Amino acid sequence: MVFLKITMKDIAKEANVSVATVSHVINGTKHITEEKHNKIMKIIKKYNYIPNSAAKNLRQQTTKTAGLVVSSFPDTFVTEMVYGVEERARETGYNLLLINTNEDIEYEEKTINLLHSQMVDGIILSPTAKNIEYLHEFMDKNFPIVLVNRYDPNIPNIPRVTGDNFQTGYDATMHLLKHGHKKIGFIYSVPDVTTTLDRINGYKAALTKYNLPFKESYLEVGYATVNGGANAVQSLLTRESDVTALFIQTDLMTIGAIQKIKELSLTIPKDIAIIGFGDFASSEIIDPPVTNIVLPPHVIGRTAFDVLLSKINNPDYVKHIELPPTLLTRKSCGCI
Repeated sequence: MVFLKITMKDIAKEANVSVATVSHVINGTKHITEEKHNKIMKIIKKYNYIPNSAAKNLRQQTTKTAGLVVSSFPDTFVTEMVYGVEERARETGYNLLLINTNEDIEYEEKTINLLHSQMVDGIILSPTAKNIEYLHEFMDKNFPIVLVNRYDPNIPNIPRVTGDNFQTGYDATMHLLKHGHKKIGFIYSVPDVTTTLDRINGYKAALTKYNLPFKESYLEVGYATVNGGANAVQSLLTRESDVTALFIQTDLMTIGAIQKIKELSLTIPKDIAIIGFGDFASSEIIDPPVTNIVLPPHVIGRTAFDVLLSKINNPDYVKHIELPPTLLTRKSCGCI
């Protein structure tokens, strides 16, 4: 038996028929003369050709399958965003292929290439890095791509759906400033991505509003884990013992930070006030209940899929959608 990578185009050429005719034989979508049918089937058997169920239907030009590529699952925000994409895909009759690149840019590029070669209708991407110049290759082919959550500011012609991360950083910091805090630590999960950079810019703008200097030493990375959050607090307070408030960028880091603060025999919010990001399930029952600033991940996910459909139907579609944050005040920030 011969095993070769063969396409319907190859079969059509050898059978001296159109690709559409081969497709009709494979899918049984139109009556083909017995002579042509037998000739095509003989070639299919000769090369052990197996039709790719993901291959695009020649008439519809669609697989009804989309890809969702996320950089990691660091918190409930991303989980809810993924659920929103999946829910909307299901409502519109689409299948969804989900891949987690685990913050690996090389794996991300391979994944995009793979999904493109398997002919999904389009991809929603939450990129690992800020620099995603490699996407130009796919944009040049009019392959539908939508960015979600993170983006590359140097590629403005890819549609994107994000939260307003600048406003998120600004509002959270302003709230702590209004409570009288002037030395505010900022614990982030991943450096040099737009979610982090935009929130830091909002944090800086709030400090400027109060005529306070920005200090790089008040920033600390926590790697989006419980242990990372705890270690970040230890490192930050060892270096800057005068910090009186923290703005923490993921729920797992918030949990780790609270654990460490209590281990250090400090009181929340008297000694250290806290605002977290994303309203995780235990926020209200932790002692004290945690103030969080939230973006709507479920809406972001659903909207991203609708934007992908728009891009699939109109290759020239470019729209940037930015959704606003909401501050949920509880006792951890000093509110009663």
